[in-house]
Amino acid sequence: MRTQLIALLAVAALFGAALAPAAAAADTADESLAVTVTQDDDVTVEVTQNGSAVENATVTVAAVDGSYDGSGSYETDADGTVALPTPDERVNVTVTASDDDETAATTVELDPDFEVDVEQNRDVVVTVTRDDAAVENATVNVSTRETNSDYDGAGSYETGENGTVVLPTPEGDEPVTLTVTDGETVERNVTLVDGIDVSAAQNDDGTVTVDVTRNDTAIENANVSVSTDGNATYEGTGDYQTDADGEVSLVAPDENVTVSVNASADNASDATTVELEYVNETVQEDREFAGVSDFVHYLLENGSTGIGPEVSEYVTQNNPGNAPDHAGPPEDRGPDAESEDEEEEAEDEDESEEAEDEEDATEDAEDEDESEEAEDEEDATEDAEDEDESEEAEDEEDATEDAEDEGADDDDGERGPPEDAGPPEHAGPPEDRGPN
Repeated sequence: MRTQLIALLAVAALFGAALAPAAAAADTADESLAVTVTQDDDVTVEVTQNGSAVENATVTVAAVDGSYDGSGSYETDADGTVALPTPDERVNVTVTASDDDETAATTVELDPDFEVDVEQNRDVVVTVTRDDAAVENATVNVSTRETNSDYDGAGSYETGENGTVVLPTPEGDEPVTLTVTDGETVERNVTLVDGIDVSAAQNDDGTVTVDVTRNDTAIENANVSVSTDGNATYEGTGDYQTDADGEVSLVAPDENVTVSVNASADNASDATTVELEYVNETVQEDREFAGVSDFVHYLLENGSTGIGPEVSEYVTQNNPGNAPDHAGPPEDRGPDAESEDEEEEAEDEDESEEAEDEEDATEDAEDEDESEEAEDEEDATEDAEDEDESEEAEDEEDATEDAEDEGADDDDGERGPPEDAGPPEHAGPPEDRGPN
């Protein structure tokens, strides 16, 4: 019996010896350190032991690939946590926690913050990006902050390949909350507004007027940016603000140029493109000319070159044939009207002659220097010939006069003075004359 008891005690002892290491292992497992990393708005490291926060535990962070501003050594706070910065780009990091010779480690992928941009134009465009790249399939929830709002854009959306969601433009100011989720969540409160309109028109003198409106009402202090396409130059490029009339005035271009005009106000924007043409200021001056010839001389005096197109434009604008379609003689015309018609016809003929001489006037103006030289040479030749002929004619006239003078002297020698002259002695009155 005693032998059996000893045997039983021995078995119990062996069994107890076998269970002891297992109990120790369980205790060790319960007391093991744990580290977790979560990323929401920020990156948070949490260290626990037996489910409880571990204060003053050492946390070491190292980037596996690339670089990370959060690399380094930290100590947990009373909540057993450490806050790390959000990376500028996607990166893998190893986080190691240690406390009382116990160690725990984990490797995680950290993402940069994604950005939510709202652009309001004809529609409201929400764009979600991360590290300057579009975020596809992000969830965008739109909720209104007004109790009685009837905004049609409230609801849930998902971004497309370009990371955008298009919302309808409200009819008035509409405060909304945008909640964007893609692994992490970003919330933005924005006020959506009705869209704006920008237009640009070139005036007759070449200057440009930009108008910014909302519902046909001028917007003061709207921001306007003017730029050119390609390598073109334009003195009007730059940034402006609209005046009380919602306008911005731009200078006339020095050459034909395409410009882009962008306007923004109250979180809304609009853009337009306009083709600007060079306008010759000489032609546009407020001056009346007597005719084509006067206009040509004016251009030449002011140093204009290649005046053909300008003269042609002037003639076209001042052509009497450009009268309005309704112009014509009245039905009841009297003598005065006929007289006026004759005067108008005479004026029309003069203007028509000026128009017909336009080409010659232009050519004469352009060839003026060469023509003057040719005319000077021709005049000099003609003057010389005229001088020779004049001298010959004078010599001949002098010779003739001398001959006539000599003949007159001879006659004077044969004739007596007038007092010696008289009728023949046998001459008498008619009545004394006989039949013979």
